[in-house]
Amino acid sequence: MAQEVRIGIVGCGGMARHHGRVFDALPGVHIASLAEPNQQNVDRYILETVSDKTRPPTTYTDYREMLSRESLDGVVIVTPHNQHFTQAIAALDAGCHVLVEKPMVINTHDAHALIAHAKKCNKIVSVAFPGPFTSEFQYIRAHLAEGGLGDLSVINGVCAQPWIQNQTGTWRVDPLQSGGGNLYDSGAHLFNALLYLTGLSVSEVYAYTDSKGEAVEVSGVVMMKFSDGSFGTASVSGDATVFEQGVFLQGSRGSIKTSIYGGTMEHWQEGRTVNNPVVPAVASVQENFRDVIMGTSDTPSPALLGLRQARLMDTIYASAAQGKPVNVIGDNERVLMVG
Repeated sequence: MAQEVRIGIVGCGGMARHHGRVFDALPGVHIASLAEPNQQNVDRYILETVSDKTRPPTTYTDYREMLSRESLDGVVIVTPHNQHFTQAIAALDAGCHVLVEKPMVINTHDAHALIAHAKKCNKIVSVAFPGPFTSEFQYIRAHLAEGGLGDLSVINGVCAQPWIQNQTGTWRVDPLQSGGGNLYDSGAHLFNALLYLTGLSVSEVYAYTDSKGEAVEVSGVVMMKFSDGSFGTASVSGDATVFEQGVFLQGSRGSIKTSIYGGTMEHWQEGRTVNNPVVPAVASVQENFRDVIMGTSDTPSPALLGLRQARLMDTIYASAAQGKPVNVIGDNERVLMVG
């Protein structure tokens, strides 16, 4: 690859190190700069992810200084949820494509504003949900789009884990920083999977949440009516003793199980197991972002998906607060996205 893309990373915690390790191994990519106020996080990032110590990234305590001083092609945002919107806007203004960790933003208003700004800047915002970048999600989405499962009658998902045991005392249980609790954190992967795999929007929800004495919700159950008239449920538990998660889709012709992150799949068609299904080759989140910057690919996880997620979460919280079904504002058409 003749051209080398220059990427800056905002936030140097554990997920940033994961992104950094993958980017470091990709040809045609240079992590040119980091923005992180905690020096220990910066030092650990460089130690664990930078293989070529002769080309260390420049470091800044403020992302705004990084954007003003560096010539970057793309920015990866890995910070508390409430910072995503402001940082993404600033990165777009600096002429950069953006890869932002989930959730993209924490309300529908900001989602609309970010999409409009990205369009104005002629840049792409990609949301780092892992599922859309897996072979399994692409296979399932295409199979459903072709009518392979027939008419959907069951759209169910679960995500149970010891979330509160691990997150107590962190920013994730501060509603100002997180925008919500476990439903917006780990639950975001589940809701994204249901929306992405089916290609449907949700038209109405009835939600129950339980804070378990915390400042944010720890667990919740959401009943959903989808835009095609089918029904679904999502159960999210943040005080479980084991980690269990997955999605089950049942139609009039077949059924599929998968992880909310992709990577695994079971497929039954007309009552028979589909052995060795042919799944497409896909690029990783990081490889895709490089290709987006190079102009050779689009993202399967665009800002539109972040908007759908924000609409759904706003409505889930409204339903839980009001104790009644609430309509989801938005279109009722299938999502038109790459993949």
